Amino acid sequence: MSGLYPDNRRVRPTGRMTFYHLGELTLQIGNITDPPAVRITRGVQPHLLDLLDTDIEQTRWPQA
Repeated sequence: MSGLYPDNRRVRPTGRMTFYHLGELTLQIGNITDPPAVRITRGVQPHLLDLLDTDIEQTRWPQA
């Protein structure tokens, strides 16, 4: 996978690199008219979320 390092060398993503690149994801809090949204800040984040089989469009409510 390329894009994890500044020189774009192809490497296998490690847990440390995955957390580093996903660490800047932010959640935009929703309201009555707009649903919550995840803000992507790095180009590699969507690919990492896809590899983790994460659907950022699906809202998860805390268990009561």
